[in-house]
Order: sequence, then structure tokens, then C-alpha cells
Amino acid sequence: MVKKRDISMAIDLPVDLAMAEHRVRELLSSEGFGVLTEIDVQETLRTKLEVDMPGYRILGACNPALAHRAIVAAPDAGLLLPCNVVLRETPSGTRVEVADPVSMLQLIDNPVLREVAEAARERLSRVVSALAASQDTADHGPSSR
Repeated sequence: MVKKRDISMAIDLPVDLAMAEHRVRELLSSEGFGVLTEIDVQETLRTKLEVDMPGYRILGACNPALAHRAIVAAPDAGLLLPCNVVLRETPSGTRVEVADPVSMLQLIDNPVLREVAEAARERLSRVVSALAASQDTADHGPSSR
């Protein structure tokens, strides 16, 4: 089930972090997003602070056409890019959280940015919905036709 929040969309998946990340990357690519940045928070905190924590990764997803439109319309929009996708281990699998571009870009009052954010939200919503659909198929098996 997809959980919508003020600044994100989230889904809990009954798979490990590596499998969830692989599927997220596939779905992002199918919607025209590439991953520009990757932060392994678990490893960074282990190395820098000697802190142990569950798996936690941040992917910076970017749709080049949408990013270009946003930056041309408002050069400071780059401060709010790329779209962050968080994958974190939970006791039952992996939670995937996708930042809502409309919430992020509303900080800048620009009608073109609103259009770009809506387009990005629509594409990212399809990613989260596809994750939910694949979870439903895994839970209930293929539907009979």
C-alpha cells in the first residue's frame, strides 16, 4: 500500500534492500530518470562515526528533460534537485520513500516549475505504483484471466 505524506510517497516492500534497489532503478529508468548520486548512509556512518545501523541508501534521481526545463525557468531550482529516493531496511523488508517534487519545488514561486514538478510527480507516482503492483502480485500470485 502506497503511503502519501506531505513531502513524499512511500511503500513497504517485503524484499531485501538490494532487491528493492534493483527494482527501483529499473522503474526509474523506465520513466526517464537516471541515478546521478548514491549515498550509502549505513557505510558512511560506520566509517565516519563507527555507528552501526540498518541499511539506508539515498539515490539522487534525475530526469534530464525535466531538470533542464526547471533550471531554465528558475536557475535556483538546482538547489532542490535531484529527486531523492530513500531505501531503508525495516524488520519486514525495505521501505522506499520518494520525495514529492511538487512539495520540493513549491519553495520557488514559478508556474513553469509547477508544471515540471507535476510531470515529475506523475512519473515518480507511477514508479511507486509499479512497486505496489509488483508487491500485490508477489503477495497474491498472478491474477487469473
